[in-house]
Amino acid sequence: MIDRLSPFARNLALLCLFGLLAWFCWIVRSVLNPLILGYLLAFILHPLVLTLERRGWKRRSAVNFIFGVFLAGITLLGVVIVQQGRGMYRELTAEKGLSEQVRMRIDEFLAKNQKEIDWALQILNKDRAKPSERPGEAPGTGGQLRSYEDLQQFLQKALDDWLQGPQAAEAGKQAASLALPILKNVFGGVMAFLGLLILLPIYTWFLLFELERIHGFLQRYLPSRERGRLVKIGTQIGEVLSNFFRGRLLVCLCKGSFLAIGLWAAGIRYPMLIGLGTGFLTLIPFVGSLVGFVVALLFGFLDYEVLEALWRAGAVFLAAELLENYVLIPKILGDSLGLHPIVVIFSLLAGAASLGMFGLLIALPLAASLVILAREFVLPVLADLADQDRGSENPSP
Repeated sequence: MIDRLSPFARNLALLCLFGLLAWFCWIVRSVLNPLILGYLLAFILHPLVLTLERRGWKRRSAVNFIFGVFLAGITLLGVVIVQQGRGMYRELTAEKGLSEQVRMRIDEFLAKNQKEIDWALQILNKDRAKPSERPGEAPGTGGQLRSYEDLQQFLQKALDDWLQGPQAAEAGKQAASLALPILKNVFGGVMAFLGLLILLPIYTWFLLFELERIHGFLQRYLPSRERGRLVKIGTQIGEVLSNFFRGRLLVCLCKGSFLAIGLWAAGIRYPMLIGLGTGFLTLIPFVGSLVGFVVALLFGFLDYEVLEALWRAGAVFLAAELLENYVLIPKILGDSLGLHPIVVIFSLLAGAASLGMFGLLIALPLAASLVILAREFVLPVLADLADQDRGSENPSP
């Protein structure tokens, strides 16, 4: 049908079909996320499969061997994590659970550093203290900060003072309007993650058998005059994606292992669970390290005083950040993406706003791919237009 149309009508019809396809993919993007990640994972593992094939392995044996090794490693790691997770669960559900023990540590810290706290409160509240309140007395607490309950009253008084201000009503309206969408997004994110865990290995396994066929199919329908150039650009984008994700996973594994060893040496409980969990969360920039540090600090309160737990956990995570930013990323990733820091920040925000957590994962390699496409297709056209305009403004005599 389409092949009988005129060239202009045929191109217009194909453009409409591609537009409908892009619109459909955007509508069902949550379903496509596991497929896209499966393709990326298969692309990352494909060189290893080819290496085994060159050594005489059959494709099915090579793929099954890779999945078997991966499954064995995950199982062994899962046993350790489950054991530590059970211990963590018992700590949280014990009669004197984590919250009670943290409260005891805070009481000890307040009692031990009462003079310093009184001095700080006197400096902070000397301009706000009522005549009936003595210098150094925390407003609304009826005394000094000597216990966890006094700290709660002090914070509650500060919150009440803020709620009486004109900004509280506006903040309440904004919180109410945002609460329900956030809850929906959290529930949807949990369900999407569970679906991802099930579908990702299935898609990856099948795509490892069909990757060459898919690439050959796409090359067959590229314009013959531009086929070599398009294949070259596609190869560049593929190398950027594979190098980034392969390097990023290796960085996360190294950082998680370092954190696990460091937390164990620092005497923090459940080092394997916290360390490797933080390493996995490092896939999401700016989030994983903060969450891991807070968890490590809370469990550090179980065995150490507040300041000691703070420096133990802080030293380990500071060393991990320095290792990641100044050793692992330069050595493993290098400047593979070649993106400006402003472009990195904007890409992360745009990815999170459009695709949520999945957008955070693919924002940087997608931005690098768009930079390659713009450099190959858009910038040459703009340069030609600029040269033509410059030639028309300066005609030869």
